[in-house]
Amino acid sequence: MKLPLNKIRLDGGTQTRARIDENAIEEYAVDMQAGAPFPALIVFHDGTDYWLADGFHRWGAAMELKLDAIECVVHQGTQADAQWFSYSANKSNGMRRTNGDKARAVKAALRHCGGAKSNNEIAKHVGVSDHMVADHRKTLADEGAIPEAAAHLRDSRRCAEAETDKPAAEPVEPGQPARVVNRKGKTYQMKVGQIGKAKKPNRKKYGGISKDAQMPTRPIAKPSEMLAISLPIDNPHMAAKGMLSRYERTFLVALVEELTVLLKEGD
Repeated sequence: MKLPLNKIRLDGGTQTRARIDENAIEEYAVDMQAGAPFPALIVFHDGTDYWLADGFHRWGAAMELKLDAIECVVHQGTQADAQWFSYSANKSNGMRRTNGDKARAVKAALRHCGGAKSNNEIAKHVGVSDHMVADHRKTLADEGAIPEAAAHLRDSRRCAEAETDKPAAEPVEPGQPARVVNRKGKTYQMKVGQIGKAKKPNRKKYGGISKDAQMPTRPIAKPSEMLAISLPIDNPHMAAKGMLSRYERTFLVALVEELTVLLKEGD
């Protein structure tokens, strides 16, 4: 299925390469415009967000061409699922991985809630040697960068249920069914046990408005419209492209001018 580029989140900790290759993005864009076939992006949908797990360079090329949407294979899963999948991305296809790419993927896998797996399991998943995983595990453990085995095992049991950046569901009373509702693009669980029951009256008394009070002479200002956007925090180039896909050019020009002034004042 095709997904709008601005609906795909790139900030979920799923970019496992040491760096984005801008030359590769340019080459992909040329080939893409010429009609060359490209594999679909791999995306995980947690019911609210679409997390990109594989295809950052292809996404960048589509942005370069100012495409509205791109072909994706969508899996149902959490952000943690997308992260775990990303550690195995490109081990057998796509751009050849550097040693830095492999090291970054191994370290991320060891820090992940599924990192309690054996060195052999992680090595097979990432596509590296057992020795490489063992060396990085020892280094991270010595630095205190990964939890002790028991704590890591508890994390791994919760890994399949891990969901981030989602509104908390309302608690449901025992024996009461929960209804899933959508409001403004967010998914909630609504308690239905209290439907039809009268609410207790609020007995607090507050000061009333005097009958001699004057009406305001000016209307209350309308709050500014807000637009939520997710940007990769470690790649300014990709972040800039993401903003270009969501905001008007005139607004971005004004934003750059304001940022320039504020940065100079901070020097």
